[in-house]
Amino acid sequence: MAAYRPADRMVLPPVDAEKYQTVCHYCIVGCGYHVYKWPEGRAGGLLPDQNAMGVDYTKQIAPLSADWIAPAHHTVVTERDGRRYHIAIVPDKECVVNKGHHSGRGGTLGSSLYRPDGPTHVRLTHPLVYRSTEQSPTTWDDAIDLAARVIYGSIVRDGNDSIFMKIFDHGGGGGGFENNWAVGKFFFNAVQTINCSIHNRPAYNSEVHASRDMGVPELNFAYVDAELADTIVLWGANSYETQTNFYLVHMLPNLQGSTVKDKEAARPGEQVGPGRIIIVDPRRTATVVVSEKAGGKDRVLHLQLNPGTDIALANAIARVVYERGWYDKDFVANRVEAETVQPFLEQSLQIGKSLDEVLAEAESITGLSRAQIEQAASWIAETKSDGSRPRSIFLYEKGIIWGLKNYQNVGSIVNLTLLTGNFGKPGTGCGRLGGHQEGYVRPDYRGPRPAPYIDDLLSQGQGNVFYVVGCNPAVTTLNAQRMRETLQTRGKLIRDVIDANFAADNATKAQAILEATRQGGLFIIVQDIYPTATAQYAHVVFPAAAWGESPITSINGERRLRLYEKFMDPPGIAEPDWKILGMLAQRIKALAQADGNTDIAQRFSGFEWKTAEEVFLEGGESFADGVKASTERYKGVDYAFLKAAGNNGIQTPVTIVNGKPQGRVRYFENGEPFYTESGKAKMLPTPWPGFPAIVQEQINKYPYFLTNGRNNNWQTLYNDMNIPSLAERTPMSYIEISPEDAKKEGLQAGDLVRLFNDYGETMAYTVISTSVKPGVIFMLFAHPNTTANSLTTPYVDPEVIIPYYKGSAVGLQRIGRLADLDARLTYQPTNFETVV
Repeated sequence: MAAYRPADRMVLPPVDAEKYQTVCHYCIVGCGYHVYKWPEGRAGGLLPDQNAMGVDYTKQIAPLSADWIAPAHHTVVTERDGRRYHIAIVPDKECVVNKGHHSGRGGTLGSSLYRPDGPTHVRLTHPLVYRSTEQSPTTWDDAIDLAARVIYGSIVRDGNDSIFMKIFDHGGGGGGFENNWAVGKFFFNAVQTINCSIHNRPAYNSEVHASRDMGVPELNFAYVDAELADTIVLWGANSYETQTNFYLVHMLPNLQGSTVKDKEAARPGEQVGPGRIIIVDPRRTATVVVSEKAGGKDRVLHLQLNPGTDIALANAIARVVYERGWYDKDFVANRVEAETVQPFLEQSLQIGKSLDEVLAEAESITGLSRAQIEQAASWIAETKSDGSRPRSIFLYEKGIIWGLKNYQNVGSIVNLTLLTGNFGKPGTGCGRLGGHQEGYVRPDYRGPRPAPYIDDLLSQGQGNVFYVVGCNPAVTTLNAQRMRETLQTRGKLIRDVIDANFAADNATKAQAILEATRQGGLFIIVQDIYPTATAQYAHVVFPAAAWGESPITSINGERRLRLYEKFMDPPGIAEPDWKILGMLAQRIKALAQADGNTDIAQRFSGFEWKTAEEVFLEGGESFADGVKASTERYKGVDYAFLKAAGNNGIQTPVTIVNGKPQGRVRYFENGEPFYTESGKAKMLPTPWPGFPAIVQEQINKYPYFLTNGRNNNWQTLYNDMNIPSLAERTPMSYIEISPEDAKKEGLQAGDLVRLFNDYGETMAYTVISTSVKPGVIFMLFAHPNTTANSLTTPYVDPEVIIPYYKGSAVGLQRIGRLADLDARLTYQPTNFETVV
């Protein structure tokens, strides 16, 4: 790809430009934006009364003011009627989430839009069906008919569970409540399969089962609580890069002391001051470095533990809190189920051992010093000189969720929060930071817990149909190399019979396909916005509408529900996910009716939606009422209400008071019950489990512990690879390796290396960085060119089937250099610390 050269001038929106409200479709923070749209060939003027922004562009624009339009904010789109429009997407200064700021992701929203004459022209525009040895464009009727016949025939012959699915579970990325309701209704009520999985997981489950089992919905805090806390605990999260505006707009001002007056107002009579931050991460990330620079090293504690040892650390900190008498005795006595406390004390805190023994063991496991562990406990829980308790907020993400043992990882942090009484008050809370925004509204899943591990089942030859929507398991699932082999070998059996029946109609082809599934064939359907790595294996591809091309709604990390308005047409004849599933359901219903199969016909009824709001309202009716309402509950809200609420929306769960929707800032205030039968929270025994055998085997065999994660690139890079400025910044995956290990391996920054273990191999270029300790390698995950997930083991937490993405071990071999990368990249570390 040629070097990216941004425009050197911009067209301003005229005063009469159309204006829409929307929310960034990337991370869970959900920053608010305004969209301006006006016909090509027109432009606004420089004076305030000559442009829709109302800004005087004859003067220098202040930085971070949300008053300018950058090249990446702007594009020109072509609608289905052929007319062309300028679109500019700028941050909303009135939105309390971002206050006019944008992240490195949100700043490219304009560039992410489809335009036939730009890099995003590669979007899927028409349904594709495998014919004559290739995927050929076709009509909706044709593609829907073939998929419906295979799904229907498979259900009739081999049962509901012969259909496997892997579908997005997010909101802002294009799913929203609308598309998620359609997914759930289709697969849970109509197909009725239990062989389901979500997005990045090999099974249908929650990434926070432990928190929910303990009575704690995971999004129980508000972003303002990070401004009001005495101590922010970031655990397994690099928020500067991955929840940027939650960090910059809400956490960092606390460290710098600019929220002290707000603390005094929210916490009258308490001793308050600038906040502190504890960052638990095996890497010295950009978040650590920025926090130290902005807030001072005396207000930042980086616990650079050995990868995978979070449970041992959380238990050790909790033991110090307990031993010193810093725990909240009244809270534990009155708000926690008494019968759960003793098992926690015995198994997590090991009260049968001395504190010295426990901390010595924790030092050995985590690689941290006793002094660091005790300092963390003090910052979290030590009573202040005025006798008031400190308020701490605990925020965790993928390092915990995808860590060694998900259930106990999450449970150990919730335990620490309960022990210190940090719920239900300003400046407190415990929950996940999140990846995507959320839009969970689905009928109940019919399967067991733990749910079937469908990646394993597919590799064993089970399932007739694999339906993939809005995710890319060929790159991002656990042990992705195995997934690619499965799709290739089992998918080829279907391609062969389609090739052999090239002259047949869909009915005949469907029968031939079903016969091939008896021999191990797998019929693959992919529904997405881009031709992903998974889509290349598909026999049917459905083109979906993306963000901005259909109205959606979702909640962000503080449960803020907003409307993302439609402001442009989808490309070609692409349609929203809810509409595609509706068309498919109606065709299956017709096939069942023709066969006289009234049961299946009834199951696939009720999909005749005409608008996105119709789907939204139908999903909303599924929520129960009551004090312990589902986090996502929005019953009683419609699009008109959300349009009027603007980009600040309403925080769920919503209740109707005197006929008006009312939201909630945070959970568990004023004695509000926890989400258990007793109304009290549960503590959870979380003993240190050690590494599972198959992971330990890799650790014993290969010299480097491999962990992985994100940077400013977004997830699978589905948009990033088609935005030149982003694609050129990270053309393939990289590793971060310590200077000591680089010297030992004879590596220079930029060297191409091969990484390998018993599960796969991949390539990366080298970044020499202080971010990792000797013996540890970090790799950017999910890059479509070279994926780290080829190296992850198949291990999952057996209690919840959540993968251990963060833990494996690898060998390393230097390959050489790529001259084109040398010409374009600096190979500088993302944590800003240059290695000499």
